[in-house]
Amino acid sequence: MDKSNTPWKILTRSKILHTSIFDIYEEKAVCPRNGLAGDFFVMDCPNSWVNVIALTPDNELVMIKQYRHGSKRFELEVPGGLVDPGETPEHAGLRELQEETGFVGGKPKIIGKVCPNPALQGNWCYTVLIEDAVKKHNTSFDAGEDIETFLVSVDKIDNIINDGTITHGIVLNALLFYKQLLV
Repeated sequence: MDKSNTPWKILTRSKILHTSIFDIYEEKAVCPRNGLAGDFFVMDCPNSWVNVIALTPDNELVMIKQYRHGSKRFELEVPGGLVDPGETPEHAGLRELQEETGFVGGKPKIIGKVCPNPALQGNWCYTVLIEDAVKKHNTSFDAGEDIETFLVSVDKIDNIINDGTITHGIVLNALLFYKQLLV
């Protein structure tokens, strides 16, 4: 019998850390190929995430810069955040865009989704396209946010990817999904 697509059997699962946005579990699992058990650590992120590709009528991309504690740097990103329970990724995209930048737009459309890090996580990050984005509101940051908004010409996206200005993996995924629409 081919066991190449057989899920590993979880023998034990213990929560070892609870935070406001994820839990960490230690799992003992058995490999179906060789029958050997191993210990693994996984992050349970109950919420999906959303990244927003927001385009202005002048063909500019709404981007943000914020400090990230993991990289210890300010990262150039697209707006995004958690999808709240009961909320669609499209609605979350509209909400996050307005909260983080003050921009609003219409007709949100999912253009891609990725599993941010399947080695450790099982959640999804959706990329939502919002066109005709215009600044209409003040920002409304979460307590731990300090965000600066930038407009970047769509013509310059390749430059800021290739020169390493953007290093955030799921932001690069979001830009790839957008660039595939242009082909």
